[in-house]
Amino acid sequence: MAFVVLVVGWIVLGLLGLKVLYSFCNFIYCVKLSAALGHSLDLRRYGPWAVVTGATDGLGEAYAWKLASLGMNIVLISRSHSKLQEVAYDIKREHRTIQIRTVAADFTEGESIYPLLKFELVNLPSGVGMLINNVGMDVTTSQFDVLSPEEEIQKIINCNIMAMARLTNLLLPGMRNRQRGIIINVGSIWGTGTWCSTDQFEPCSIIYGATKAFVDKFSHDLAVECRQDGIIVQSVMPTVLATKMHGLQDMSSMFVPKPETFVDANFLTLGIESRTAAYWLHKILLYWREVLHFTLPGSIAQWFSRKIYVGIKVQKLWTEKMNTVK
Repeated sequence: MAFVVLVVGWIVLGLLGLKVLYSFCNFIYCVKLSAALGHSLDLRRYGPWAVVTGATDGLGEAYAWKLASLGMNIVLISRSHSKLQEVAYDIKREHRTIQIRTVAADFTEGESIYPLLKFELVNLPSGVGMLINNVGMDVTTSQFDVLSPEEEIQKIINCNIMAMARLTNLLLPGMRNRQRGIIINVGSIWGTGTWCSTDQFEPCSIIYGATKAFVDKFSHDLAVECRQDGIIVQSVMPTVLATKMHGLQDMSSMFVPKPETFVDANFLTLGIESRTAAYWLHKILLYWREVLHFTLPGSIAQWFSRKIYVGIKVQKLWTEKMNTVK
């Protein structure tokens, strides 16, 4: 009996070792070797048009600039018409050969915007080859988000869940007919497990985290279903970026990368990882966080998560204070 237990133990350790080795090799390939070996995707092969939601700030704008640099025509979708025109003008000034279209739509409004989006997107010449579901929001108040006003909760669901599901529903049939396409769904590491705070800091955004968990699950299952159709689906889970959403737009660092840095890293993982934190430090954090939740009792894993969350909140509060002083 003892021998059997010993053999099983060694087998389990061996499998875990192989898993760690595979994760390490994949990490090195994505971070260092992919670009050097020229294994990045030719996005134009999937179609001439890319659609980016939440395209006037932060990560969405960085995606738009990256796509333009690769020669993709872009449809920018955001709620502010004036910001859309400004971003489109800036991009077009540097990339004169591409086409840019803009659609002003507020995803928090729900069902009313989708007839317009269908009209603008479905009949694009040669179809949409790439969809980046980036738009998202958190609660606008500092209270426990489950107790937010019901209209606030509905807006989060409309923006973080409905927008992704409806745009995918709108554009996926064309991708399947052409047997090619790329869908990037931007979630968050907050959607991968329990992130609790202490009483001294803003409570955990439970609804926000749950909507981002939906993004991850939706992306995973869609990737499995669409693989045979030549469609790449990727769930992207950043941690904290130097954006307005995180209150850190004026402070980037090795731990808090600029959106442009994150997008460059993300594109190196396309076609390699269906689920990624993209940026190398975020990838390490996501990996070890999942290891902790897999190997440790729930209460201990949550304690580690809490410490990480509090550290991020301290950095955010400090940055806000410094910006106020300026």
